[in-house]
Amino acid sequence: MAAHADAEYHAMSGLHMRSKEHLPDGGEAIELKRRASGDDSSDRADEEEDIVVTSEVEVEQSLLPREGLDNGYLPHEKPQEQSAVRLILSILLETFPTLLFTIVGMVFSGELLVRIAAWSAFARVPELLILVPVLDNLKGNVEMNLSARLGTAANTGMLDPRATRKGIILGSLSVLQVQALAVSAVAAGVSFVLGLVLPEREIEGVRPKSGFMEFMMVISASMSAASLSGAILGSFMCSLILVCRYFRLNPDNISSPIAACLGDLLTMALLGLTSTVLISWIRTVLPVLITGLMVVLLGIMVFLTRRNEHVRDLLWQGWSPLFAAMVISTGAGLVLEGFVDRYEGFGMLAIVIGGLPGSIGSIFICRLSTSLHAEHDYAASKGAAPPVPERPRLVSATLLAVSLPVAIAYLLFVSLAGWLELPIGFVILFTIFLCITSAVSLGLGFVLTHLFWRNGLDPDIYCLPIQSSLIDLIGQLLLVACYEIAQLAGAKVASPAPAP
Repeated sequence: MAAHADAEYHAMSGLHMRSKEHLPDGGEAIELKRRASGDDSSDRADEEEDIVVTSEVEVEQSLLPREGLDNGYLPHEKPQEQSAVRLILSILLETFPTLLFTIVGMVFSGELLVRIAAWSAFARVPELLILVPVLDNLKGNVEMNLSARLGTAANTGMLDPRATRKGIILGSLSVLQVQALAVSAVAAGVSFVLGLVLPEREIEGVRPKSGFMEFMMVISASMSAASLSGAILGSFMCSLILVCRYFRLNPDNISSPIAACLGDLLTMALLGLTSTVLISWIRTVLPVLITGLMVVLLGIMVFLTRRNEHVRDLLWQGWSPLFAAMVISTGAGLVLEGFVDRYEGFGMLAIVIGGLPGSIGSIFICRLSTSLHAEHDYAASKGAAPPVPERPRLVSATLLAVSLPVAIAYLLFVSLAGWLELPIGFVILFTIFLCITSAVSLGLGFVLTHLFWRNGLDPDIYCLPIQSSLIDLIGQLLLVACYEIAQLAGAKVASPAPAP
């Protein structure tokens, strides 16, 4: 979480410390106990107050200060490292259903895009269709950043005290509104400019008009959909982080892929609904009034964010990776547009070869970032428990292994549903290219996380947008190579020529 290295954790009254024991491998719990009694006898059984902190190691010692000691650990004590088997099992149990859910959500997002593209609002104002991928990219990255920051806060103990938890969550939601409203306005402007530059299409022999009222309709629909999506999904993600905490699950393994998946789906649905409502009022002052209301809301959210000590610095951080990711994703969109009609099933496979490696890469980045934050916090304060070191090789190998059955399950689903029929040789080749993409995603995540960290930039803010957009582009380029190699080998993977 940006600029929170010096934030102080007030655990209980009279105790001034921050819990930094998270060890980014989540799944089990350390029970922290504060003895309320002042009795020094060994059989003290007075009132105890428990704080559950997610981690993947069971440490018997209390992590709060012991009586007579300045810190909770004796100098000779070291954190206990979880066994490889238990670490692998915890990752598998938490990531496999998450990744399955993510892939299914991506399929529904693609189907929803096909359906709303035929709605009258998108036909009358073509810029709305151009807006969809731009807005989805920007909003999805904003929500992934939110989940990454909250995951780190949860795993480093900042969400344990009620007062701190309330401030961080409310502040995170206000930051989310600021970012959602800002990026949606930018996305609307970009889509409208692209609509003017790209060749115009005719609808029933008539070219749609693109003027001031159409622009106001696009920006009002974009900002209102983004604000609603941010309020709904932001609240859900905050609740999900707290639920993971309660059930002793590691949010780093769960939250980011779900945020990206649901963000696309919800934003697209709300954009379709707001556009359908506003298209009937496009020649009235209503779109202008809604846009003005959204600008006022943006100002209020900026004011509230600046007053929140936990998140005020986030107003100035993390904008560059969001817009850099938008530019990179434009390249991925051009690849998709150029080859989706050339090869059989390209669109269906592009979903998995971009989405699945991107998801495991985001999980890996979140775990690495949490580990770096925990180590930094421990080095800055002698009152915290030493963190268990992250094991990147084992974690990355496990994530790579778990992606394979998810991909195979997806291929079986689309095949049994009759959506895709491809030769078995091509499927094997595609699986190899998927593994390559996943390995690139994990390696890129490791490099970017440590690169940004060494340069004083929070990986929770800067890594995910760049990594997800790059993997989307790399995955689609590798998918093109996969189809080309299969075609050279004699496989029939080209789309049938359209009937004259």
